Amino acid sequence: MKKITALFLALLMLLPMALACNETTPEETTEAEVPAETTLEETTAPVPSGLLLISEGATEYVIVRPSECQSFIVDAMSELRAAVKDKYGVNITPKDDWVKGLNDGEAYDSAELEILIGDTNRRESMDVLATLQPGEYAVRVVGNKLVIVGTTDYLTGLAVEEFTKYVTECEGTSELTVDNDYSVLKSQEDFKNLLMGITMYAMGDSYFGGSSLGKEGTWVNLLGGKYGMNFVNYGIGGSTMSDYVTTNNPMVVRYKAMAKGDADIILLEGGRNDRTKEVPIGDFESRDSKTFMGSINIMLDSMLKTYPNALIILVTPWHHTGKVAATGLSNVDYANAMRDLAEYRNDKRIVCLYAADPDVVGFDMDDVRFRMKYCQEPNDVSHLNAEGMKYVLPFMEQFIATEFAKFKGVN
Repeated sequence: MKKITALFLALLMLLPMALACNETTPEETTEAEVPAETTLEETTAPVPSGLLLISEGATEYVIVRPSECQSFIVDAMSELRAAVKDKYGVNITPKDDWVKGLNDGEAYDSAELEILIGDTNRRESMDVLATLQPGEYAVRVVGNKLVIVGTTDYLTGLAVEEFTKYVTECEGTSELTVDNDYSVLKSQEDFKNLLMGITMYAMGDSYFGGSSLGKEGTWVNLLGGKYGMNFVNYGIGGSTMSDYVTTNNPMVVRYKAMAKGDADIILLEGGRNDRTKEVPIGDFESRDSKTFMGSINIMLDSMLKTYPNALIILVTPWHHTGKVAATGLSNVDYANAMRDLAEYRNDKRIVCLYAADPDVVGFDMDDVRFRMKYCQEPNDVSHLNAEGMKYVLPFMEQFIATEFAKFKGVN
């Protein structure tokens, strides 16, 4: 019995040693014993796979647009916000890119989560825009920003429409994510092919005459020169549409001396001087040369016959609400009359470039800050300086090219 007990105690003393021999030390760990899913990358913070724009009915992103932009951008941005709100129930806050103390052309580095619309002053917008060729637009993820921009405001509008389509087609209604490699690059037909070498005649007042700037500096001449057009600028300062007064080179008289031939585009601009000369506006059916609409009708009737293959574009005065005391009428009243007349005539060969809407052309002659920067004098509500002509050219170019493309049946 004593021998059995002694043997049992000996076995108990050897058991810990046997267990210790069977333990696997870190140095002896085999590769097969490490869980297969454990990797080095999983020991660090994961890299975000994209921009999480919306999550669980909320967003930290804001939409940023240039402080000065045309209605193409404003309208497209509103449609994007409406699409997001309709699908996700989220109202993304809009703001402009103004930064106190930032100089023109200077890039701003923002750490905020932003959807950038157009040529904002954010560095990401500038970098993407620098990669685009004329006629192109892009939607691209850059860092924590989504950049949506085109080489013109109109093309930026198309880019916003492109992303709005992406939003509406995404699956689910609780989360909106854009992958880091998400990128859209598209091009509209090059206007160079459409406008190059065409014949264009421009009848107008000092808006076309250029005042102290001269015709060569006007957007009309800049446009004609850019596309190698055969063009003639008939702008004369102080010229009225009507011959209500005969001392101001009335266009209803001098249009007869315009060059004849197979013109492609006719620009007919005026109204500012008719306002100051208290010319009656008239009515849609009038052919009375002593009224504003009557004189326009006379010229349109003749131009439609003289230039049978031309698109005729009526160009209104700029926005300015100053009124003539005797009539109580402003530039806007004459601009509205021209626009309404074009609509009334309902002729596909007659369109109106309505320049009296600040949201469309991007400036307001009632704004002293604009006049100080872009007009020939701070108190000048009519005449753009060289920078002002360059500023307005892209809008004029876009409108004319777009309407001419429609007229020619080009998509």
